[in-house]
Amino acid sequence: GAKDIADALKVNTSLTSLDLYNNEIGDEGAKDIADVLKANPMSALISLSGAGEADEFVKNRNRQRFLDTLNGNEKAEFARLRVMFVGQGRAGKSATVRSMLGKPFSPEWDSTVGADVSESVVNGSSWGDETDQIDFASALAVKMMNRHKEMKSSSPKRIEKSPVVAPLPSSSKTEMNNTETTKGDQLQNKGHQLSNFVDKDQNKKDLKRNSPVKNDRPKKNLQEDIVREYDEELILEAHERKNDLALSLWDFGDQEVFYTMHHIFLTKTGIYVLVFDMRELLELVTREEAKKYLRFWLRSINMHAPQAPLLLVGTFCAALQDEIRGVDKILRELSKQFTSQIVANDNLVFFPIDNREKLNIQELRKAIEFTARNDRAMKQEVSIRWMAFLDELLSHKKSKSYLTMNGDVSHIASKFGLSRQEQEMALGLFHERGLIIHLTATETLRNIVIIKPQWIIDALGKVIRDSSIHVDISEYERDGLLDDAQLLFEEGIASRDLLGYLWNYDQTEFFIDLMKRTMLMSDYQQDGFLIPSLLKENKDMGAVDTRCVVDFSTTFLPHGVFQRLVCLCVEYVSRKTSFDDSIRMNKNYAHFIAFADQEVELVEDPSQQAILVSSSDVEKVIPIISSMLLKINGNVMGGRLKWKVLIDGNVFQPEKAVEIESPTLDLDVFLASL
Repeated sequence: GAKDIADALKVNTSLTSLDLYNNEIGDEGAKDIADVLKANPMSALISLSGAGEADEFVKNRNRQRFLDTLNGNEKAEFARLRVMFVGQGRAGKSATVRSMLGKPFSPEWDSTVGADVSESVVNGSSWGDETDQIDFASALAVKMMNRHKEMKSSSPKRIEKSPVVAPLPSSSKTEMNNTETTKGDQLQNKGHQLSNFVDKDQNKKDLKRNSPVKNDRPKKNLQEDIVREYDEELILEAHERKNDLALSLWDFGDQEVFYTMHHIFLTKTGIYVLVFDMRELLELVTREEAKKYLRFWLRSINMHAPQAPLLLVGTFCAALQDEIRGVDKILRELSKQFTSQIVANDNLVFFPIDNREKLNIQELRKAIEFTARNDRAMKQEVSIRWMAFLDELLSHKKSKSYLTMNGDVSHIASKFGLSRQEQEMALGLFHERGLIIHLTATETLRNIVIIKPQWIIDALGKVIRDSSIHVDISEYERDGLLDDAQLLFEEGIASRDLLGYLWNYDQTEFFIDLMKRTMLMSDYQQDGFLIPSLLKENKDMGAVDTRCVVDFSTTFLPHGVFQRLVCLCVEYVSRKTSFDDSIRMNKNYAHFIAFADQEVELVEDPSQQAILVSSSDVEKVIPIISSMLLKINGNVMGGRLKWKVLIDGNVFQPEKAVEIESPTLDLDVFLASL
């Protein structure tokens, strides 16, 4: 048998894998195979065991090819994508994610707080719930080995020993995008505030946009680099999983209170799955409300990710088989503006499923997998150095939740010869694919790399939550914080004591600073904080002056924009005057006694997709409001919000707002510039 295999190997030109493990090949057969392999160095990944000379030869050859690949400059596709599940409350998003992962249906499953992140490895009908840490560098190296019939090393020198050495530094010719020039930082450093993590020298650097990335790091001896153990079993496993697709599944909380938070985590690439309850769309009494949520999410997805594929998924289809065409008709009318993004289901515009009965679950899995494998973001190729950098970052998850750019990350990157600009490009990719969270709106946020996404989501979700569903007030009463909790969940005002309690007195200052810089929170009164997304709605405000209108109707006014505007206004006013009774607010209304020496009212009007501004001198107030909207747009909305200011029906262009480069300024510098 072994001699026949050896004869076949003499003429084979297409073999990619041969597993002869545990076949009890004798010495003579092993010699025949070894002789052929020495004379015909094919690229197949071969596994032998107990086959003497051939076994040893194959192991040495596999090892050498793997080492050569790790030290080379070649790139390969990074088969990983983020899938984001969004939709109206109680529509069945979490149940759909569980169905995707092959988990049983649970009617008692709690509503999602903030977002839940799951990892899955997909190959055909199998969607595994991945919990083990993946060796990304080894997996990419095997993909490269499989790509060629003969692997020719591009490294300047071959490695003749078994440890795997991290790739040598090499100059990068990639151009850097989205580099910010830091204008300064006036924060007082204390505790674990984000401001502690700012590189003060970075403010003096002149990082020009679109300049070539230069890497002037001296090349090091291999002995100075990170050494890994060569593991034949790991390589063979990676080879067997070479067609696997890794998906990061993000299940976003569906209550409206979370929408302000979602803007931080929605990305421009990935796949969006918009889940809705078919029953809500069919019932006349609930239809308009269901359509409102669908319109909101269609617009939000299109604003954040206009090129990303979108799947519409209708739940509870088991009892509605005769109504599917009716649902399809409603959806076609709703989504006709977004047809270029929507993934069709044969002759339907949506995917009807039933999580309890497991109807059409496999069809939805196939559609998501097919869409992911054909998404153009998946075609982006990365180097081994980037993957080794990623492996090292994620290796710290057991002991840390975040790393700092100016400390941990720069040190890790130096091992792989990555310049600061190339680090940020790699981190941007890892953020888009759901492996880390790296916010780059300001230099302070840019300096934090969160390697446990669920950690930051859970922390924010402890504060921003729906009190009617997710809050047990008796818990706070037992711990003597009843008044503080009622103030937070009824009036949106948080005490420092309560925030410390919610965050287990761990990294409290860090989270406060993060929420302020993402405009989810502002200082309020003495040692208190305002969280506008928790304010209650007031539907009886009486007549409001409509002389000045900030009109978003050409796109739309997303949830969270008005709340962030209120945050900035409160911060601005707090620096000019004492609080006392100078500010009155609810969810869709804010009244300031002394805003730029004016009495100002702001009203959110969702029916008009507008913000109304009332003041005795709107020409003085509007440049400040417009500058704040520019910052919100640049920092949170990806620059895709569109609006115009109308005063007495005429378009007004505030010149001062255009002059302020708000998106590039840190919060304190920005407010001081107004």
